[in-house]
Amino acid sequence: MKVFLWGTGNVAETFLRQCQTLSQYEVLGFIDNNPEKQGSVFWEVPVYAPEILKETEPDRIVILSDSYEEIYQQIMGISPFLEPKIENKNFFYKESILKRYEMTEDREILQVLKYIKKNGLDIFNYEFAEKYKNIPVEVFWDSDRGMFYVIHKRKRLYFSRDLDNNQKVTKYYRFLLMEQDSQSPHKYLSQYEEIEAGSVVADVGAAEGLFSIEIIDRVSKLYILEADPGWVEALKATFEDYSDKAVIIEKFISSYDDGNMAALDSLINGPVNFIKMDIEGNEWDALQGAKRIIQESINLKCAICCYHGDFDQVLIEDFMDKNNLQYHTTSGFIWFPWTIRQNYVSTRLNRAVVRGYR
Repeated sequence: MKVFLWGTGNVAETFLRQCQTLSQYEVLGFIDNNPEKQGSVFWEVPVYAPEILKETEPDRIVILSDSYEEIYQQIMGISPFLEPKIENKNFFYKESILKRYEMTEDREILQVLKYIKKNGLDIFNYEFAEKYKNIPVEVFWDSDRGMFYVIHKRKRLYFSRDLDNNQKVTKYYRFLLMEQDSQSPHKYLSQYEEIEAGSVVADVGAAEGLFSIEIIDRVSKLYILEADPGWVEALKATFEDYSDKAVIIEKFISSYDDGNMAALDSLINGPVNFIKMDIEGNEWDALQGAKRIIQESINLKCAICCYHGDFDQVLIEDFMDKNNLQYHTTSGFIWFPWTIRQNYVSTRLNRAVVRGYR
C-alpha cells in the first residue's frame, strides 16, 4: 500500500518512534505546509508541498497531526476524489486491529470493527462518541485564581493551569463527558445512585474531580487522591466549599510508603463503601496496598480501570478472586493509544473497568 504521511511535527515524531508496522507500507513521502521544510528530508524520507497530491496518487493519505479537520478540508480543496483515501493518525493501528480480529465472531468486537472501518480508529469506537465532538461548552475564567472552570451539574469544576485557553478546556471537558456517557465502556457507574447516601468514598486518581463533584452531595466522607500538583490546585478550588467532607491527598498511590508514594491502607482509617481507581496502569499495584481496607469493608463496591496495559484486566480480576470480591467488567471495548506501562502502543481492544462488589 502506497501512503503519504502529512505532518512533520511532534505527532509525526511520536508516531515514527512507536509504530512497529510502518515497514509494511510504501511511504511515498511526507507532506507539510511549511515551505522551509518542503524539499528537505524527514526520517530519511522526502518532504513535499501539498501540490504533490496533484501529481502522485497514493492509496492513503495519513494525517499525522492534531489539526485533522483543517488538513482534511485542505486535501478536499485539492481534489474531492481524494476523500476516501484520507485517514487519521491512528490508521496504521486500525489496520493492525482489523487484521488481529479478522476471524473473530465476538459480536461486541464486530460492532467496534464495523465502526472503525467507517469512521477510523479512536479511543471510543461507538456512535455515542460522535455527539460530543462539537457539543457546545461554556468556559469561564476566574481572574482571582487564574484558572478556567465550567459549570458541571450546577457546580464549578476547575481545570489545571496547563489547560491555558478556552479551546483546551473545551476539548478536555468534551472528552470527560464522552468518557462517562451512559453507553461508554469507561463509565465508572451505571448510575450514581449506586453510591448510597452517607457513603465513604475513595477517588484514587481524581484528576479534575468530575467523578467526585458528581457524588459529593451523597457522601459523608470523600478522599480525593491525586499526585499531579496542577490538578491538586484545581481540586482545592473545586472543593473549597466541601472541606467538611472532602479530604484532598497529594500522593502517588502504590503498594508501599516511600516519600510521595503511599498505600491506601496508610492513608485511610476504617472501612470504605466505594473505591474508584484510575491511575494510568498502577491500579493492580495500588490494590496491593489496600488489602486491609478491602478486607474490613463489608459493604464495598469498586470501579477499577483495567485498560492501560494489555494484561491489567487479568491481574485485577485475579486480585478480586483472592480477596473474595465478586466482579464483572463493563460492556464494550476501549483502545488505549499511549505507552505508559508498556513500551508499545497496543493493537488490542481492552475492557475498560472492572466493577467489584461485596
